Amino acid sequence: MPEQINRKPKKARSDLPHNSDAERAVLGSALLSKDALCKVLSILEETDFYEGRHQILYRVLVSLQTKNIAVDVLTVTEELINIKEIDNIGGVKYLQECSDSMVALSSLEFYVNIVKDQSVMRNLLITIRDIDNQYKTEEIDNVDDFIANSEERIKAATEKRRVSSFKPASEVAREVEMALSTQQKYEEENVTGLTTGYDNVNKFTQGFQKTELTIIAARPSVGKTALALNFAYKAATRKQVPVAIFSLEMASELLVRRLVASASNVSLTKISSGVMSGQERAKVASAIKEVSAAPIFIDDSPGIKLMDIIAKSRQLQASHPDLALIVVDYLGLIQTGSGGKGSDSRQEEVRKISLALKGLARDLKVPVVVLSQLSRDVEKRDTKRPMLSDLRDSGSIEQDADVVMLLYREDYYKGSKKESNLSNKKGGQLTQSEKFELAKAAQEKQLGESMPGDASYIEINIAKNRNGQTGTVGLFFYKAFGRFDMPSPEWEEQMRSIAMNNMND
Repeated sequence: MPEQINRKPKKARSDLPHNSDAERAVLGSALLSKDALCKVLSILEETDFYEGRHQILYRVLVSLQTKNIAVDVLTVTEELINIKEIDNIGGVKYLQECSDSMVALSSLEFYVNIVKDQSVMRNLLITIRDIDNQYKTEEIDNVDDFIANSEERIKAATEKRRVSSFKPASEVAREVEMALSTQQKYEEENVTGLTTGYDNVNKFTQGFQKTELTIIAARPSVGKTALALNFAYKAATRKQVPVAIFSLEMASELLVRRLVASASNVSLTKISSGVMSGQERAKVASAIKEVSAAPIFIDDSPGIKLMDIIAKSRQLQASHPDLALIVVDYLGLIQTGSGGKGSDSRQEEVRKISLALKGLARDLKVPVVVLSQLSRDVEKRDTKRPMLSDLRDSGSIEQDADVVMLLYREDYYKGSKKESNLSNKKGGQLTQSEKFELAKAAQEKQLGESMPGDASYIEINIAKNRNGQTGTVGLFFYKAFGRFDMPSPEWEEQMRSIAMNNMND
């Protein structure tokens, strides 16, 4: 390794870390080699250079490259003269010094990393000093906000160090091979990620995948919170892996009551009122033990900010490295922490939130499930089944999400104008599609009345699946218990029979 450059930061004119020799070697190499130029411009930025004259030289290299002009000492000299900066960099003499500092292409990355390291260290120290100065000179209204903002600023200051380069296909193939070998234990469930707990959902998603952002969207009170709780509870208990739940709308005690109701098959109303039979009390006591043993971590901080969600998720993973799932309920209540400052529209806020949560999933390599409400537009249509365009501020959510699940429950709209008109029609006036809908509704009602827990049939439309197929699956939702179960094979066979009869009419 070349020895003429010292890794220890020099302290000329400032106590901030920098290495002028490394900066000069990098620029000299870029002056004389096209390959070196490409490497330097692809990894470093102007602000990575400490000395002002080196920033000027880098700026000129970028300008010539953009204009598709060959880079050498002559063209750089001419450009410096044109922009009246030749004297500020030390004239042609200094350009020659840079050229003389050129290093072999095989060693260039070593010097580039020195420049990058010193840049990150400078940014970190400047950020820490700014935070210290803010603490000393400004009134701190909320300590939690101050800490969360400081953490985010430090993360931003050091993030530039995460520079990735091209990987050969052979290296990536080995990583894929290793990943596939770790997935073999899940083959019995036919998933490659964390199981959702429902085979028909797993069939489409292959489970919740690491680094992916999943959106569960529905109108209020359709069942999205209950479904997310079922996903989280089944994942935590079946694999005994930690799951984090951020509940912005509901207190942690109520969430746990819901989990107990689902696990015990005792209605939430009875649990809340305490009016239960001896048998029901025994079931609840057993369910409380089961829920207590589940590695589920709940944060019910009201008005939690986006940065808090990110910081707390990182802290939880630091203490529980096997963190397997993060659930956020729900997107519409997340605050960006701007405190009303600035002119960001709600669409822009949602864009920042969805992008940050997607980044969180990739950073922690954990699936993130976020609940979202659908807009009222779905109520205005004859058909109430939701579409991707019904997502509130849908552009950014739809773009950032890897999977989008849209929930539809027919009995939620019972009594709507369309339903009333349909039931008032005579048999001969009904289309085949309308006949099928009526027969389906009658069958669901009959089956629902024979089941405990006020059962409803809910459709999950997997409307977007970046890495798999889309389609619709159904689950029974026992509203009294807050529990979801897959339909029995007999029920699905009856529904197929109804569909076939409809086609034959």
